[in-house]
Amino acid sequence: MHIQPLRHSPSVSPQKNVSSAEFAQVNNAVQTSAPASTDTITLSRDAKQLAANAQKPAEMPALRNNIETLVELKHAKMKYQVIADMTNIATGTSQGISAPTAYYLSHNEDARAMTVNHLAQQQQVNTMQIYAETSKNINEWA
Repeated sequence: MHIQPLRHSPSVSPQKNVSSAEFAQVNNAVQTSAPASTDTITLSRDAKQLAANAQKPAEMPALRNNIETLVELKHAKMKYQVIADMTNIATGTSQGISAPTAYYLSHNEDARAMTVNHLAQQQQVNTMQIYAETSKNINEWA
């Protein structure tokens, strides 16, 4: 917005009393001197298309179905990840667990106890294998 100074308006000093006629003349000059807005907005083709699509409430059920499908897909993916991690733990090829598996184990007491016991047994087997290999090397040197 651009403010233009008033031209041809009587000056008003703080000491001078202003009559109603002079006030009306100044007020009228202020109202007529305001420039009209010359701002223009250009919408892109994409913006027009988005605005047109936003006004189509009939497509909402299709969108809701897509969201439900996506949620089901994410749920199935997390289940698969939990099963894959648990299988890797059971076979001894686990390199760690994913966030969904950690969540599952934190909320399932039996699965957590079984996993901890299995990992402890694997640790014992690994320790025994290392001991056997080390003992074999010592016996070969003797």
